[in-house]
Amino acid sequence: MKHTFRVPHAQKIKTAIFPLIFFIALGVGMPVISSEVEGDQDATGAVVAASPVLQQAWQNYYATVEELRKEMEDSAIFRQPQNRVKMYHILMEMQAVVYNFTIAPRMSHPRILSTTGWQTDFYALGLPTPDFYYGVTVLDGRQTYKLRGRMGDIKLFLVQVQSHLQGSPGEKNIGNYDLDDMKVAKDGTFEIIVGGDKRSGNWIELDRNSRDNLLLFRGMLADYGHGDKGSLQIERISQVPDDYYDAEEFDEQEMAERIRRAEDFMCYLIRTYTLGLYNNYLERAPYNAMSLFQGTESSSMSNPNSSYGMGVFSLEDDEALVVRLKSPPDGVYWSFQLGDAYSRALPIDRQTSLNNFQLKRDPDGGYHAVISKRDPGVANWLDTIGWKEGTMVFRNYRAKEKPVPEFTKVKFDELPSVLPKTTARVTPTQRKAALEHRRLGLIRLYDE
Repeated sequence: MKHTFRVPHAQKIKTAIFPLIFFIALGVGMPVISSEVEGDQDATGAVVAASPVLQQAWQNYYATVEELRKEMEDSAIFRQPQNRVKMYHILMEMQAVVYNFTIAPRMSHPRILSTTGWQTDFYALGLPTPDFYYGVTVLDGRQTYKLRGRMGDIKLFLVQVQSHLQGSPGEKNIGNYDLDDMKVAKDGTFEIIVGGDKRSGNWIELDRNSRDNLLLFRGMLADYGHGDKGSLQIERISQVPDDYYDAEEFDEQEMAERIRRAEDFMCYLIRTYTLGLYNNYLERAPYNAMSLFQGTESSSMSNPNSSYGMGVFSLEDDEALVVRLKSPPDGVYWSFQLGDAYSRALPIDRQTSLNNFQLKRDPDGGYHAVISKRDPGVANWLDTIGWKEGTMVFRNYRAKEKPVPEFTKVKFDELPSVLPKTTARVTPTQRKAALEHRRLGLIRLYDE
């Protein structure tokens, strides 16, 4: 276990010697807490400085950033030269994500985030699927809210509730809700009360002892951004004290607490997602194979409504993986997706994922797909985009049976003799059209 520079949350600040040694070693001129508070002076000559608790939260945060960088450099993933540049990408992405989830939320008037929450382009840690239009919001469990929406072309709509942000002390799964179990009007519109006392009808429970309940929305679109993604809004309907907004804006203890939550969430993203998933997969299955994970078994952010086949591929440029499903899963939605070794979703304007509405079925009722760097001319091709090593996930939602795909590694040139002659093929022109369809879906899905 590596030494941690974090100061325990409940521990009183007694000395600044250790943070001072740390930042001197880094050569970083960060402010240091001492018995005499340092700061500028105002017009009266009084010292102006942030409180020690706020300064300590800031120092802990950046000490943890550096600690996580070292953990990533010491990992098995970093030994592969191809993975080193992406590590620094992830360190920056991680901090953007934790800001959006911990510092940015306006608790007086919460919003459901999509382009700054989880999506498979800018924010791709944990392999979010391009088939889902994700939304996230953070809610105060002491308040009550009304959620309004319209289904559009969404085939599967799920709401997952966590008592706190991932990595926070006491974080737990409060509930998982499927709109198929709720009342939805014929035109696809719905209203749901969130929080407050338990009630009949459309209701979602919150943890009343938590001020940072996390709600994660998953809306599945079969045709990757080309359907109607519907709409979703949330509104607080309970009354709040007059100083509710002021505490969020001006209270130093509140800001220190948010920075602490950011630190915890950041550790979760790196230790559970970025490093943890890779290690977890390889502990349960060798390279180029999958093991079955049930619901939230791999991570609290996984969905209880799904089973997951997860693994790590390892391929040279002249190799390929043949994927085989003997029969179609009985889930309402299932898919294959590739990520890099850090479990970050690969670019979705390339054919790095396929769902049950997109995959071409074999005449015998099963499915064959190919994972490779080069295009094999097979309809069910998953593009590694040049990664020699990466993660792969097979999602299967609302399924009674829980199959795991079979994999066979072959030389790329052997594919014609290994695949059934009836395997669906595509021409270069058809592939170009399919990729253009994906590119346009990305633009339409996120309005960018």
